[in-house]
Amino acid sequence: MVAALAADTDVILLDSPAALGSKSAVLPVVLADRIIVVLQPTVPSLSDGLKIQEYALAYGTGVAGILFNRVADDEDIEGVATKAERYFEGETLASIPESDEVRAARRAGRPLLAHAPASAAARRYREAASALTVADIDSGDVADRFRSAVIPEEQ
Repeated sequence: MVAALAADTDVILLDSPAALGSKSAVLPVVLADRIIVVLQPTVPSLSDGLKIQEYALAYGTGVAGILFNRVADDEDIEGVATKAERYFEGETLASIPESDEVRAARRAGRPLLAHAPASAAARRYREAASALTVADIDSGDVADRFRSAVIPEEQ
């Protein structure tokens, strides 16, 4: 499925669990050209994010930036972001506020941008997306990389 998409699109965005203990988390990180490290402004999340980043860099996967998620109104996100940028590759793409609209979209099983497109969180996600640059990569190479990683070679 991903290989077929790669042949016909400029950008594929895959969501992956933060834990490196499962194949569903490791495979997208290894195969990606770049990752976005999604963090909550907490010490455990920053620590996990650094592990993901180091794993990605070890496999030659770049870091497009960091995104803070579930940010409460009273958190000093600017201070946290400034400190985080010292340790993470890439800039802070956005800080997504914790919101009732996000929770409602999740409960409804709908993407936030379809459920509440005018919400502050949706606006911030669009800002993050617009801050990304599209790398000029041959889609055939990407498709081949995905195929070789998930389809064993015939002997």
